[in-house]
Amino acid sequence: MKNKIVSLAPLLVALAAFAAVLPTQSNAQNIPSFVDQAPKALSQPLPAYSYELRHDEIQGTVVVSFTITASGQVADAEIVSTSDRRLDRPTLLAVSQWRYAPAIKAGMPVSTRVLQTVSFKMPDSA
Repeated sequence: MKNKIVSLAPLLVALAAFAAVLPTQSNAQNIPSFVDQAPKALSQPLPAYSYELRHDEIQGTVVVSFTITASGQVADAEIVSTSDRRLDRPTLLAVSQWRYAPAIKAGMPVSTRVLQTVSFKMPDSA
């Protein structure tokens, strides 16, 4: 097992260097109980972490609320809370590109409103 962990280290370092920051997305929260199957993330491009944000060592979290439509697209994204307003725009731009397998109710895709937290952390503090 130790060899497998060691062999992943270069990959993790490369990913951190490529992204310059590793924003993390938690699973969608507060999924309505009326659905039979919760939506599943298919694609979640990371928010851009600009040079200015990295230079100023801005870290924090943004909680965003949005609708996952019956076709799996994101609609009506809005910031619920933020630790730094400079993180809001990159979060909203990224979330608008996310795609999901929609929630299912009675065998049919349905729209759902969800909350999701996006965390911005400098690679050295992960």
